[in-house]
Amino acid sequence: MTWDGIDYGWVFPAASILVASIALLSLVTAFHALRHVRTSQAAVGWTVALITLPMIALPLYWVFARHRFEGYREAIREIGERHQQSVRAVQNELQTAELARSTQQQSALEQLADVLDTPISRAQRAELLIDGLAFFEAVLSAISSASSYIYVAFYILRDDEIGRKFADAVIERARAGVQVRILYDEVGSIRLPRSYLSRLRAAGIDVNPFNTRQGWFNRFQINFRNHRKIVLVDGHTAIVGGLNVGDEYLGQGIDKPRWRDTGLLIEGPITRKVQAVFAGDYYWAARHDLPEARWADTPTASDRADVNDAFDPGNAVVCATGPADSRPRATMMFSSLAASARYRLWISTPYLVPDEPSLVALHMARSRGVEVRILIPNHADHWSVYLAGFHYAHELSEAKIPVYRYTGGFMHQKCILVDDELALVGSTNLDNRSLYLNFELMVAVQDTDFVREVHRMLKADFAQAIETNSPHARARPWFERVGTAIARLFSPIL
Repeated sequence: MTWDGIDYGWVFPAASILVASIALLSLVTAFHALRHVRTSQAAVGWTVALITLPMIALPLYWVFARHRFEGYREAIREIGERHQQSVRAVQNELQTAELARSTQQQSALEQLADVLDTPISRAQRAELLIDGLAFFEAVLSAISSASSYIYVAFYILRDDEIGRKFADAVIERARAGVQVRILYDEVGSIRLPRSYLSRLRAAGIDVNPFNTRQGWFNRFQINFRNHRKIVLVDGHTAIVGGLNVGDEYLGQGIDKPRWRDTGLLIEGPITRKVQAVFAGDYYWAARHDLPEARWADTPTASDRADVNDAFDPGNAVVCATGPADSRPRATMMFSSLAASARYRLWISTPYLVPDEPSLVALHMARSRGVEVRILIPNHADHWSVYLAGFHYAHELSEAKIPVYRYTGGFMHQKCILVDDELALVGSTNLDNRSLYLNFELMVAVQDTDFVREVHRMLKADFAQAIETNSPHARARPWFERVGTAIARLFSPIL
């Protein structure tokens, strides 16, 4: 075929080859979906989409359908070949024998430790940090006290007022000779200007993005996030929780009157477990060792119990979960807590999009007479997740599990209370992203006084909430109900 003297005959064979190639690749991908997608429903959905709408479904599949983070464990093995002692220390801190009982399983904490194959440690101090002011005061104070090294990991870093205060604090310590290493998630911190990072690096600070896309095979791993929040000082003080570095976490810069969130400051041997979590992430991101890290069991001043100390040392467990796990450990964490609860299970989470096993575990706890309560926001920051939450709230109402919506601001805390025995604070939400796609961290503390403090905090939060899934709740507008139905369809990737 010619047009204006130009032969276009080659176009049609080329187009046919392209269409045939896409069709063949879609069939191969559909076979991959049948073998590797997590649930049978999702596998069927992806297979039908890949066969009927290959041009649309093919790129979406390779971005959103993967649920295993490739290369993380291989990176640790690679570092281990050069730094065997350090990697062995990390594994000792975080792992017990798989599929074997390491405790008597007489408490919720012991059951949780065995389910996650992680050791129980000691917390010489556990301080609840309620909201942004207390959190950032603790973070800046801990940083200013550092004499050897500071490890930091945040999902979001912002170049705003509190972000610059944070930068000033770590730069001052770096110039004083303290080794500072920072990890940030490049998706969560996508708005962070290069000038902010350049200023940190100019002061000698080791700054790395988590970089989920390392390696040719991982170039499509953009659906995974490092959602952990860690500040660790000299191997003996750690701060974790749900807050990132940004003015919004102080209730500033947004139209909400208050950002309701919670952090946790811990000291003692348990902090080496948190350090081990950071080390694994750092090995992946930087492909390098942490030569200054302290792993020895020699107790520091903060490790030793003081008879005058207000906090009686309690047992604690670090629950580090993520898409590099060989098992669904975040779901196993929630299920273990639900199974061990005897009379109370309170969960505070900003996003309510649970998977089926977590839902079943909550139903089973309620069937045993456990008071199960869930606290979520009454304000939306992500509309798709917010709307999907209404569907699951309705499903939970059928099991007589009340879902409360917090009205005192935006509820962002991730906190779990089991009876009067165990409390967890950290970064894990009860949604598909936290359960399967994010690297997360919760710390469980078994101490009477600390658990009592968490109980008081959550009781006050529930007092500022309204139950939204009771039979007498106000009916929602039709367009919200339609949005809920649509959002539910996308809940596996929310």
